Amino acid sequence: MNQFASFRRAKRLTGPEKSAILFLCLGEERGSALMQQLETSEISKITRAISAMGEVQAEVVEEVMREFGQKISGYGGITGSVEAARGLLKGFLPEDRVDEILQEIEGSNTGDLWKDLSLLDEKMLADHLRKEHNQTVAVILSKISPDAVAKVLPLLGDDRSVDLVQRMVDMEELPTEAIRAIEDSLRHDVLAKAGHNAEAEAEKQLVKVFNKLDGKLFDALSRGLEEKIPEKLRSIKQKMFVFDDLIKIQPSALAKVMREVTGNNLPLALRGAEKDVREHFLNSMPARSRDMLVDEMKAMGPVKSRDVKAAQSEMVEVALRLAESGDIELPDTDDEDMIE
Repeated sequence: MNQFASFRRAKRLTGPEKSAILFLCLGEERGSALMQQLETSEISKITRAISAMGEVQAEVVEEVMREFGQKISGYGGITGSVEAARGLLKGFLPEDRVDEILQEIEGSNTGDLWKDLSLLDEKMLADHLRKEHNQTVAVILSKISPDAVAKVLPLLGDDRSVDLVQRMVDMEELPTEAIRAIEDSLRHDVLAKAGHNAEAEAEKQLVKVFNKLDGKLFDALSRGLEEKIPEKLRSIKQKMFVFDDLIKIQPSALAKVMREVTGNNLPLALRGAEKDVREHFLNSMPARSRDMLVDEMKAMGPVKSRDVKAAQSEMVEVALRLAESGDIELPDTDDEDMIE
């Protein structure tokens, strides 16, 4: 993680989360002594943050510590957990009060956990579930939203899905310890990784947005971003796939894209394309289809640039969708080699 990213992640932390990092760095003995000076409401907020925190990268710890005016560059990463919170609280609270606070917090964290899992990308969740025992997977599926289950089940295969549904139907109440172990594992192995992928997801979203922008607007925006975040902008541009990039894909893949385009968007997209791009499309088609498409373009007459842009955007979206499903393969957009 670079310094800019760690600074940005540290800035996104709430006050209780930053305090939780501080207490975890201090350890049980010193942390407990300091926590005794706080109000009950403050203790509850910090304990809640510690319990739900999971692993925190060393760079983020260092950035938070700078805000507290300390130098801990060699401290390394930390891990927040229910047990870490318990150790801190036991230093100055009775055992029954510790249990009471943690049960309250764990109850609320659990609700957030299953909601967060339900909102995860189904492919990411399915990748984790494939590694788990079917009984554990059945427990997880019984607690996330029905919409999430409907998306994940097909990704786990027909045979396994049958067994999972049967286990869900026959499921009995599990011991609290077993549920807690599953929850802790999900927080650490799934949600923590999802958080680490937040920057990549944001970049992926920007790639989609930039693909849809008018060329002049994108150029103007690029000039401003080039001054402020040149590396990020370069990374986004490398991942962008625009209409002119379609001539880089294999002829068979290009034919699939053209067959999937709706209405008159194909002739409209080519009507406003650069001559060499238009010729590439036409030369990849059978003679009869090519002649029919040329006649369609001639019959259109003048076309509006925004309509052309919309039609070309649809062709790009079709190509991206086919690539995501594995039906075609897209080239690297920073590869200058063109298919002859």
